[in-house]
Amino acid sequence: MNLQPLFDVKSRLEQAAIAGTGLLAEDFRLQRAAENLKPLAAASPVFAKIDSGLQALLSAPAEERSGQLLDLLALVDAVTYTQGTSGITGELSPLPAGIGTCEPLSYGQLQPLLEALTSTGGGRMNLIKDTWENHPEYFTDFRVLPCLILGLGEGYAELADLIADILKTQKPEITSLMKKDFEPAGKKDMVRRVEVISALEGAAATPWLREVLPEAKKDVRTAIITALGVDPQNADFLLELSNGEKGSNRDAVLQGLALREGEEIQKFWSKEVEKNGHSIYFLAPSSSDWASDLTAAGLRDRIEKVLAASKPVLMKEQDELQLWLDSTNHKSSPAMLDFWRFTDEQMDSIRQLKNHNGRPMEFDAKLTDQLLYSLCDTGTKPLCDLCKELWEKDTKQPQWLSHAFLAALLTCPAAEVYDRFSPYVLTAKPLTGAQKKQEFHDAVLRGLSQISWDEEKNTHVIAKGNLPLAQSLDSRWMEHLTKAFWRTSFERQRLPFSTWEQVDNFDIYLVRLFNPSDEKMCAFIVPWLRERAVETGYWDTYSRWIIDFGGSPRGILGESMKKSKRVPYLYLVWKLLSEASGVLSPEEIVSLLEEIHATGLFRKSSDEMGETVFMKTIADLQAGRPFPERDAWNV
Repeated sequence: MNLQPLFDVKSRLEQAAIAGTGLLAEDFRLQRAAENLKPLAAASPVFAKIDSGLQALLSAPAEERSGQLLDLLALVDAVTYTQGTSGITGELSPLPAGIGTCEPLSYGQLQPLLEALTSTGGGRMNLIKDTWENHPEYFTDFRVLPCLILGLGEGYAELADLIADILKTQKPEITSLMKKDFEPAGKKDMVRRVEVISALEGAAATPWLREVLPEAKKDVRTAIITALGVDPQNADFLLELSNGEKGSNRDAVLQGLALREGEEIQKFWSKEVEKNGHSIYFLAPSSSDWASDLTAAGLRDRIEKVLAASKPVLMKEQDELQLWLDSTNHKSSPAMLDFWRFTDEQMDSIRQLKNHNGRPMEFDAKLTDQLLYSLCDTGTKPLCDLCKELWEKDTKQPQWLSHAFLAALLTCPAAEVYDRFSPYVLTAKPLTGAQKKQEFHDAVLRGLSQISWDEEKNTHVIAKGNLPLAQSLDSRWMEHLTKAFWRTSFERQRLPFSTWEQVDNFDIYLVRLFNPSDEKMCAFIVPWLRERAVETGYWDTYSRWIIDFGGSPRGILGESMKKSKRVPYLYLVWKLLSEASGVLSPEEIVSLLEEIHATGLFRKSSDEMGETVFMKTIADLQAGRPFPERDAWNV
């Protein structure tokens, strides 16, 4: 349909609006345009309406022409806009594979993201991160994707790493764009390209990686070798590379060979660790029996040598021992189990080892800690059985008690574990043998310190390896532990809620054993937390715990504040009550405010706001207004 008559009518009406309606009767161009519109009027009702309006306008009395002109011009404008088009002539063809998708997004929507990806200066990372979280579809657009790839060369490493992570979530087809113009001798941006391509394609990237490897230099070569290690089919090729590569490139070869299997691989590693003991570092993630046997034999040999030498252990020897010991994790072959039996037999001698300064080396503690670490990380049945065996061999010594306790939790009914091990946790001061009994007491507490309640799994787990116990802890542990005579900590005191309060770790261990969804447990732990709040003066931490378990700190909050060794910061008070207002009723928050104000602590402080904000906030809450924002407290 030829719409030129419509556009001619529009042009003449606009000219009439400028020149005035007094000349309409003499405007032959408008009359000609009206005649040319007749075919369109016959084809469409909307054009017929325009034609009717034209005829009425041309025949209207002079005093009515202005209104009719404006009405008709508005209609013609509206119809003209509906006929607008954009584009270029030619056939449509799909975007090349890997260049991105055509998202229905305006340039205005993408412009801030494109600018952040292509410019410099601060604030860009937050914008990119926010866009990624809220509009991930923007990053697949063909206008954004090339800028995203160029962003791998961003000088701000943290931003470049974020961009790499975003690219790793895209479809594998984008790798064609990343391989284009790839520079094997390039810099960090090319390293990140290799990492992204490997993450997206996996083993399928092998042909391209092997193609570009000969020209690759420095860090790019290291990244390519690392990526080749992903494909199990590259084992023979990596064995070839091991003979010529050096430094970080050879380390990448070893990393790739560490998780491979086969007779040739085993032979290689036997020679490798014999020639260079530090290479055992790369076998640390392996759980293969051959790697486990190799590690056990090498570590046992080194321990036997330092024991036979009967002299202080050199720093170099200590470092190598520790490296081999760290590599025992994930390993539980029969040879590795025999190694732990060997250490048990030799523990008295190992305990006598001295370091290069002539002081106790304490390698015995490192050995027992490492076995506990391995058990918590993997929890395999062979390790559980071993730990029980070592403990039962000599129950008069506590060195394997933590291990046996955790092994029992992983394999035995909860009630049975409680009945057997809870007597070691004393609830009163012993009359005799206090030191020895505390060692047993502490050993069980050390095991319990590894346990926490997992809401997702709805059970207790060993936190390190996220291993579920055979059954959730027997509930009798909770009351028993609150009465423990020795509240031993095994780590430095921590700040649970990022405040100045350095809470005892015993309390932290205990709190994380409780299930906040269990009303019976909550009813038990809340009174204990209230007592501890007053005992310690740590009003902030314990109030938060009390609220988390469904209680309120009303009645002890003020007393705990007065017990504290420092005047409470007004900001911390606001933060606690602001968060509590999302859980507790306004009436409860009012009571807490009145309790804090009654302490008089803020009247004695240099914070003049403290005297007035409490009363004003109480009035706001009683009037039905929400808890105030931070600015209202001027903190």
